[in-house]
Amino acid sequence: MDNIITSIHKHFDINSESLEILLKNLNLLNVRKKTKLIQPDRTDKNIYFVEKGIARAYTILDGKEVTSWFSEEGDLLYSTNSFHGPVPGYETETVQVLEDSVLYYMAIDQLEVLCRSHIDIANWMRYVHQRAFVQMERRLINRFYLSAEKRYEDFMVNHAKLIRRVNLGYIASYLGISHVTLCALRK
Repeated sequence: MDNIITSIHKHFDINSESLEILLKNLNLLNVRKKTKLIQPDRTDKNIYFVEKGIARAYTILDGKEVTSWFSEEGDLLYSTNSFHGPVPGYETETVQVLEDSVLYYMAIDQLEVLCRSHIDIANWMRYVHQRAFVQMERRLINRFYLSAEKRYEDFMVNHAKLIRRVNLGYIASYLGISHVTLCALRK
């Protein structure tokens, strides 16, 4: 659980007792490459912690897969709709594991119990949600206001490790550009 612990400590000063309780409630899940972890229109009752591997979320738009985000070691994966109420995830969003991965998971209901009884865990989750919101806002602003070249440069600054691990077509769709444009930018 080293990547999970490192990520939590990197972003939030959680006390050791709360961290230990959080970690004790996690269950190991080994997932094969290309597994669809979260599927459209289904309620997912778990939150996943990425120890090893990467994943992406995508939507089918006009018959093409459009990647909306990536997760890597230390990140969390969850359906926002399912997390904030027992409702199905977005009707078109799929979360797919891109490498054989080691995940840990916890039932969302159990995490809510921990948040009610441990202020550090609740504050950490508040931070996780704030960070996700800021990242989403940044992606939207970049998509609308930055050139393809600037979006690629931003991706390289923030996700340089992914360029060697992720299909370039997925990265191109994430950036809102064609595969040909991405190849030209990489030269």
